[in-house]
Amino acid sequence: MSNTAPDAQAAPSPRSGGRTLLILSLYQMLSNNRSSLFTVFFVLYVVEKDGVSVAAALTAFSAAYVASSLTGPFAGRLSDRMGRRRLLLIVSEAASLPFFVLIPFLGGFIAISAFFLLGETVLSIGNTALAAFVADITTSGERGRGYGFLSQVGALGSIVGVVAAGLVSEYISIDAIFYLVGFFITADLLMLVFALPESTVKPSLSRRPLREMKGVIVFSFATSIRAIGTGAVTAFIGAYAYFLGANYLEVSLIAVAGMGTTALLATKLGSKVDAMGEIRGYIYGTVTVGVALVIYVASGAWPELVPARIIYSMGFALLSPAMLSWVSKIAPEGRTAEYLGVFSLINSTLWSFGPLPGGIIQGWLGNTGLFAFAIVTTAASVVAVYALYWRSGPVLSPRPDVGGGGDSVIEAP
Repeated sequence: MSNTAPDAQAAPSPRSGGRTLLILSLYQMLSNNRSSLFTVFFVLYVVEKDGVSVAAALTAFSAAYVASSLTGPFAGRLSDRMGRRRLLLIVSEAASLPFFVLIPFLGGFIAISAFFLLGETVLSIGNTALAAFVADITTSGERGRGYGFLSQVGALGSIVGVVAAGLVSEYISIDAIFYLVGFFITADLLMLVFALPESTVKPSLSRRPLREMKGVIVFSFATSIRAIGTGAVTAFIGAYAYFLGANYLEVSLIAVAGMGTTALLATKLGSKVDAMGEIRGYIYGTVTVGVALVIYVASGAWPELVPARIIYSMGFALLSPAMLSWVSKIAPEGRTAEYLGVFSLINSTLWSFGPLPGGIIQGWLGNTGLFAFAIVTTAASVVAVYALYWRSGPVLSPRPDVGGGGDSVIEAP
């Protein structure tokens, strides 16, 4: 079930590639401080701050992440055309900073939601550049481990971000989470400017016709059925814990349980993906996520969410590197970011869209209905990927007309 493809170009030396991967992982660690606290606290922030319904808050969250997802193909193509991953990361971080730090000074749900949407959209320009940067510096046989290591170090940042957000929300003000975001973005910029070397990928001046990208489009839709349901659950889980009796700090500790699991196991599970193959890794990881969803829906008190969060994160630590490794592997030389951008457009958009139907279902059928929705979409994704790829034989490896390995990272768990 492993998928092998010839390297499209000589891989960097382990020493230089390893150092760059470490710096990218440290960058991801700082970035995850920001993204994790938004995932856990944004819905709760607008519900508490403006008194809007959960459905309205989930809609605002969904709109911001859908908008940011739409930049995927454009940002990926721009990254390949320029061949300068680092520059895009710097621009996206710097340009997004004002939108986030000004949110506490705004009045009203509409203004807050608009600034959050603009900040996330600008920030997303760097997402495909980061994922492609990892593909640039790893060989096809170690890519799962590379993405796993990025996720593992990033999870440490998520822990710091969520705990810090919980502390300042509980003891200072929930507005202070946006000041934390400003601090994290500034630290990221310093890391990028002074520590990260520029990517040396040869710029690609031509783009691949969409009709020739059928393979990545089909794979993206098959895996992203699950993302509709898990996107809704991810955005809701902070408010769910709050409804079950957790305070702000306890909400953050539930999130930390999952992030700690990722921090301990992501590299190891990423290596498992390299050994077993991307399709097996995706299916096993998605089934694990489904088990966690069943535990979520059966929970009657907030401490019961802790084991569910741990299992949930284990599943994502398998399926996330499996998806990124598969897409990087089938991408032709010089178009890794473009392929990752198309995948991001589909996967992240459906993940980001999930809170919208999820909020409607939660308002109609309650919390049980929301988790049932996530379980059904997760099961549908397993069936689709199994039917398309499990017994497909040679289709699992890149076809000659598709290209060799992409050696030239939204989903949030």
